[in-house]
Amino acid sequence: MTRFLKRYMKRAIIVLIVFLLSAQIPLVKELLARGATTLYVAVKYPDQTITFEHFEYEPHFGEYIISYRASKGAGPDLTLAPKMLPIFVKYDRWDEPMSD
Repeated sequence: MTRFLKRYMKRAIIVLIVFLLSAQIPLVKELLARGATTLYVAVKYPDQTITFEHFEYEPHFGEYIISYRASKGAGPDLTLAPKMLPIFVKYDRWDEPMSD
């Protein structure tokens, strides 16, 4: 590799390590989780007016649960994983198939 690529690869690795270490701070975890779910809700339900309600870590399941309130009543409850970097939505209550 050229010197140019080596220098930028080192910087990219350092930035990635700093990001992953800072993501272990509880306030940063909450901001990442809220940002990820806000983006998810905006893309998945663009015609709904949904507002953030509650954020908590559930130690029994090892996952984060974020609740939203919709204008027409109960909003989606989202489950996020993994514990180290909660940015992936595992479960969305509104995304369930209709039952008879």
